[in-house]
Order: sequence, then C-alpha cells, then structure tokens
Amino acid sequence: MAVFSYKAVDSNGREVKGIVEAPSRTSAYSLLKSRGIYPLEITEEKSEERESFLFRFFRRAPTPSELTLFFRTLATLLESGIPIVDAVNSFTEGEEKEHLKLFYKKVVDSLKDGLSFTEALKRAGVKDSVVLALVSSGERSALLSKNLVMAAELLERRESIKGKVLQTLIYPSVLLTVAFGVVVFMLVTVIPKVKAIYTTVKLELPFSTKLLLSTSSFILNHYLLLLFLLITLLLLLVYLSRERKRELDALKLKIPLVGKLFIYGELVKFFTTFGDLLSAGIPAIEAFRTATETVVNLPIKEKLLQMLPEFERGAPLHSLLNEIEEIPGVVVQLIKAGESSGNLSDMSLRIARFLENELNFKLKNLTSLLEPVTMLIVGIVVGFVVYALLLPILSISTIKAF
Repeated sequence: MAVFSYKAVDSNGREVKGIVEAPSRTSAYSLLKSRGIYPLEITEEKSEERESFLFRFFRRAPTPSELTLFFRTLATLLESGIPIVDAVNSFTEGEEKEHLKLFYKKVVDSLKDGLSFTEALKRAGVKDSVVLALVSSGERSALLSKNLVMAAELLERRESIKGKVLQTLIYPSVLLTVAFGVVVFMLVTVIPKVKAIYTTVKLELPFSTKLLLSTSSFILNHYLLLLFLLITLLLLLVYLSRERKRELDALKLKIPLVGKLFIYGELVKFFTTFGDLLSAGIPAIEAFRTATETVVNLPIKEKLLQMLPEFERGAPLHSLLNEIEEIPGVVVQLIKAGESSGNLSDMSLRIARFLENELNFKLKNLTSLLEPVTMLIVGIVVGFVVYALLLPILSISTIKAF
C-alpha cells in the first residue's frame, strides 16, 4: 500500500491537504473523489519498505499524555454537536508534531472510509485494548463523549502511578550514579598520580591503600575487558527480561519492601480498569478479561486468567480472588460487599482508590528509607577512598616530623 500526500479542494471549494493510502496514484485519486475531495496535486511518499527512519518515527502512535489530551478535547467537541469527522480533522490545523498530524489524518481517512471510531484508532496505531474497549462501548451506547473522558482519566491514573514510582527511584539512582562517577574518575585520574608519590617514598602501604591502587591499575590496564563485560551484562539483562520474564516477575514480588509496591501497582490498574469498564456498561466477563490485559506481572496475570473459566460459569468473584495470596483480604471483603449489593463497579473503583492510597503511603515510606541509606552508602564508599589515600600521606608526615 503506497502513501500519497495531496492538495485538493472539497465540495465547498476550500483548499485541503492530507495523506491517503492507496495501491496506486489512480486509486488514490478515485478514493479522494469518492469522499468529495478533488485533488489538484498528488505526490507519492516513500513506501514502507524504503521509508526513512525519520518517517517511521513520525508514524508512531501518540503517547498516553497526548492521547489523554486528544480524548478530552474530542469529548468537548462532540458534546458541542460537532460531527466526529470534523472534530478529529480540526486537530490537524496548527499541529506541529508530525507524528500526531499523521495520526489525526489516519483517523479521519478511516472514518471517511466508513469505519467506526474504534477501528479508526486501531488503524492509526492505538493498541491499548482497555482504551479501545471503552471507545467501542461508548459508540454502541451512544455515550462516546462520556467514555472518552473515562478513557482519558484511566490513562492519567496509569501515568500518575508510573510517575510516582519513578519519582521515588530517581533521587537514589542519581545520587548513586554521581557517586560511582566520582569514584571512577578518582581511580583513573587522581590515584595514578598519587601512586607515583608513594612509589618515590618507598613506604610500606596499608592494605586499604594497596587495594585502592590495585583497583586503579586493573581499571587502567583492562578497561576494554571491563567495557566488554558491562555490555555483556546489559545484553544478558535484556535477554533475561524477555526470555525469563516470568521468573523475573516472580522475583520482583518477593523483594522485601519493594514487592508490595509491584503487587499494589498491578492491582490498582486491574480494579480501576475493571470498575471503569463495568461503569461503561461492558459485561462483567468481558470487563474482567480486558482488565487482566493491563496487568504486566506474569504470575499475577496468570492467576487472574486461571479464574476466568470459573467466573464465566458463575462462581462468585470474591471467592476466586480469595484464592490469590497476593490480594489483600480487605479487597476480597469489599468485592463480596459489591456483589451482594449489586454495585460491583463502584466497589471496584473504591478498591482502586484504597490500594492507590496504600501505594502512595508505601512509596513515601520507601523514599524516607532510601534517602538516608543511599547517603550512607555513598558516604562509606567516598570515605573509604579518601581514607585510603590520606593514610599513607599522614604516615609520611609523621616520619618527617621525627
């Protein structure tokens, strides 16, 4: 399928520009004409097989934050009575980001081809099954604008959780990285110069200084080997993250202090999605199946999927969740109350808020613990380097004094 850019006039005589996919230039002309667009100029872009890296980069799907803004604005336009084709097409005007402009054009062209908005989003590169389920439900129930806002809120909550976890880890990571960089800099620049002084004096060096000098010499003489080992280690981690993902995910859940964060993070995503889908009118079985797709940790995801056949046969959800050891007992009790009252959607969202508060509390505690521990580690490492360097110098000063 070739890609063509065009300049044309519509049925009202206005000049329009855009991009269309078609097997040939003639097909592109016919396709545009069938939409009431009369091309003045059609230019073939590079095909997907020959297209540049930059062009492929521009064709990427929107980020969650970009998609959130799109959904919220589109919902407002639809509530104002603007037809969806015109509403989406208005996003292309003044858009500076090339990948977003291509995304909007793709959605508009798909809508003009007679596809639903859900199918148009799929064709434009949106792969999030939860978002697509909410949009599809909104189209079926004529509540598209409401469901677009729900999808935007769902994406915002996901990004908020991810941002809080990253924010917790940024400070210790930066501090450790800087400390490591300082130590390496001293080992390869400062210590070799100090070593020459020690060699001239011919002083018996303490063990700590010998260890420091040996480490410096090893790095300088075998830096290519160390670089090779570092690259090998990174490739091994990438391999394990793909080929042994389940084992790594299971290990994450068992890490002291941090394991609970992974569990709560996954459960927040699951129950938020499950509650939102139920509120949108999606059947419980379909909502459960779609919500499970948001879970990234494989052991938890597998346990939820194993529940699905029993849930389809009518087993109470709370009894099934009670068999998963990672799920807190209070969550099971709240689900039981939601099933008894027939208000499972609101109860699921209440559970998500409860777990998110617990996650925030644990993140705050972890941050307060990580900061002093990180400072202590950095202090010990830097202090050892300074101690090993200064101890012989003090010995030289003592000898000269006598």
